[in-house]
Amino acid sequence: MTSASAPSDLDQRTAIAAAVKHALTSASSITDIMIHEGRPIMAKSASGTRPLHELFPEGVPDFAVTKDHIVHYLAGYVEGDVKHTNVQQYWNERLRPILQARRSANFRLEGRGPYSLRYSLFLQGGGDLGLVMRITPTRITPLNELSLPPNLLQTLTEATTGFIAITGPSGSGKTATAMSILEWHNTKHSGHIVTIEDPVEVKLVAKKCIVTQREVGYDVVSFADGMREALRMSPDVMLTSEIRDAETAEQAIQGGESGSLMLATMHGKSVAGTLRKILSYTGSSASVMRSVLAGSLLAVVRQALVPSIKGDRYFMTADVIFNTGSVTRFIETGDWVGLEAAIREEKLPASEYISMNLRLADLVKRGEIDAAEALRETSDLPGLRKRLPKGLVSCQG
Repeated sequence: MTSASAPSDLDQRTAIAAAVKHALTSASSITDIMIHEGRPIMAKSASGTRPLHELFPEGVPDFAVTKDHIVHYLAGYVEGDVKHTNVQQYWNERLRPILQARRSANFRLEGRGPYSLRYSLFLQGGGDLGLVMRITPTRITPLNELSLPPNLLQTLTEATTGFIAITGPSGSGKTATAMSILEWHNTKHSGHIVTIEDPVEVKLVAKKCIVTQREVGYDVVSFADGMREALRMSPDVMLTSEIRDAETAEQAIQGGESGSLMLATMHGKSVAGTLRKILSYTGSSASVMRSVLAGSLLAVVRQALVPSIKGDRYFMTADVIFNTGSVTRFIETGDWVGLEAAIREEKLPASEYISMNLRLADLVKRGEIDAAEALRETSDLPGLRKRLPKGLVSCQG
């Protein structure tokens, strides 16, 4: 508990909004703002997770957030242009019923300069309010600025059919990569882009393509329903922002052989693990779906964002597996042990597999990132240790 006192009653209407505004205009590497009742506002950035007032001592006061601060903020700012003068009524009629039914609620807010905000409101600590804000740039980064391997860029820009899975932990830039791919097609090809997202984080502006973005819970009931309906919409490029069940998994795999380019983002620790995870959802159909996947898969990209030593930016790194040569045979037979061994023992050529260890080791040697951060993000710890200078490895244990 912070020793600081809460702002005055007047500041309850603006305290969080003022702090968020300062963060958005002053720190480009902040990705999340985290708020709990009774605690100061926290910010996650390339320099770690710290109280926001420590990052900006001149612009953000040190105060313990209260429930009223959170409710005032949501009532006055997250509901767009609607200014709720009766905050208690807003809590009773809008927020409390959602929290009683689901224990959490999701919102998004656009039009905050170069950023959009995604909110997760939830109960924690025995009934206290918590609020996490994910900060997303509204500018879509061009593909050639993502620091992806050149042969992956070639695949992404040449492919018009097939299935691409983008995986990694939360906050690893999966959505940003998917949006960059979609925007490339939007500017280069004519056609229909269809996305199923939860939530829609970045809005695509139609250019050469017609763009249909559907949000689960608002525009469509579920990912499975959205994918089923998307396949009837004459799509040229599709995106599902999650695979959570058998039907979505099967439709994503089959979507890649339907003549469309199918993208999926999902959580995963490794490229081989992601393939196993997708097929695990299909249950008794796994053997059939594995054969379809071997024919439709283009690549699996497992990415990570590694903070710089200076704490002012993140570096993109990626493992990439391409569905060609021996990789296709491993998928067809379901030999995941063999695939993982081939990756670990570096038996796959660059046309079949690219390890993020190459870039991680280079960034460490150049003094851009800390060796501990590199070792934390790699999916092949022994392989990275071999590439790092011995002195650095021994220092990290």
